Amino acid sequence: MKLPILRVPQENACGCIERAGVGGGDCHCSTTGLVQILGRKHALRLLIMISERKVMRFSDLKGEMDDMSSSTLTIRLAELEGAGLIHRKIFSGTPPRVEYSLTKEGEEMCKSVLALSRFAYKK
Repeated sequence: MKLPILRVPQENACGCIERAGVGGGDCHCSTTGLVQILGRKHALRLLIMISERKVMRFSDLKGEMDDMSSSTLTIRLAELEGAGLIHRKIFSGTPPRVEYSLTKEGEEMCKSVLALSRFAYKK
């Protein structure tokens, strides 16, 4: 089964950067892709949990996300990994284990999300 992975468009994939100099506007295409990924159910919750604990195993995430099926958790983690926000590390052994941690981009994203959360709380 192939997982439906959402991807953040590459910078300048739409040609907006060249047009930005002419019209003075900025390209927001990559923002749109990122919002689609972060807007998925449980995506922000997963990022914040991994951010708080630094490293989490799949079984720990599954235990915390009791309202989410294992297949949905797998898809959501794959989407976040595909967007470059989390890193997946596989350890061989019996049984094999998988750990998830934030990438540098994921850490920056969490800081931005928390700042946005503080702003929303004030309103």
